[in-house]
Amino acid sequence: MYRKGKLNVLIGWLTLLAIASGCTPINSPTLSRIAFASERDGNYEIYIMNADGSGLERLTNNSAVDRFPVWSPDGKKIAFLSKRDGNYEIYIINADGSGLLRLTNNSADDGVPVWSPDGQRLAFASYQDGNGEIYLINADGSGLVKLTNDPAEDGFPTWSPDGKQIAFVSERDGNSEIYIINVDGSSLKRLTNHPADDSFPTWSPANGKIAFISDRDGKYAIYTLNGDGSGLTKLTKISTEDGLPIWSPDGKQIAFNSKRDIYLVNVDGTKEINLGKDLAVGGTLTWSPDGSRIAFVSARNGNPSIYSLTVKDLSLIRLTNHPSNNRDPNWQPLP
Repeated sequence: MYRKGKLNVLIGWLTLLAIASGCTPINSPTLSRIAFASERDGNYEIYIMNADGSGLERLTNNSAVDRFPVWSPDGKKIAFLSKRDGNYEIYIINADGSGLLRLTNNSADDGVPVWSPDGQRLAFASYQDGNGEIYLINADGSGLVKLTNDPAEDGFPTWSPDGKQIAFVSERDGNSEIYIINVDGSSLKRLTNHPADDSFPTWSPANGKIAFISDRDGKYAIYTLNGDGSGLTKLTKISTEDGLPIWSPDGKQIAFNSKRDIYLVNVDGTKEINLGKDLAVGGTLTWSPDGSRIAFVSARNGNPSIYSLTVKDLSLIRLTNHPSNNRDPNWQPLP
């Protein structure tokens, strides 16, 4: 399911999931919007829509590919990747389509960025120095910092809830392991130590735990551990290939996809349930800010479209209904 060996740090989509699951719960989910990428106008552009699929707005208009939108924690800006200058660079745009700003400018591809909890900085992986490293940059494009420096591949950064540390994946010890580092580059610490692959870390928005996937028992399953490396717990027990863990906004549950369906498990490993069979899930999941719904991509009706699943009653709504490809949903946080 997941490639062993060299990390594909630029796909780092779990970083988006960490942002999507780190929203502050609210009482009115109908006010939030979903950003996504669509080819409906000929090439991938960034769009936003209301949580019920209405109010479609196109934010970008360029002949190159624009993908992987990520809302800022305050829900006012969107970071995304664009190839408009020849390779993937990081851009930011306001939610009304104004204020387009290019953050990175180098000849290598930059990976999907993840916002700091206070919205002031972004972390991302990049090959700009020849191999995958973790970088930080201010939201105005200033203050670029190379956080890691190792000949091995580093990728998949995720912020601690207090914004003081970054967890990431590194192959510096021969295989994929989870590490943490302070945002000033100090106190590098290895959290996992196993010959199997440990990858896709995501920090809980509420309880300080880090969820990740590992194939240490033969198949990929979801595990959690504390930020100091203690308390390793295997959460998923069903014999399938599990991946892409996403914390609920309150940190009490984790959603994940497995065998193209959506599952939910409590943070203590109890009540592992299938939220819907034959959903044909492909790609990422994203929670609504109040934790009542999960948006995802499915090709169940022929082409990749975005759907919303209500966790309580399992009702399913198709949000995009267009013959083009629609991908990369990311739910707007409303703090």
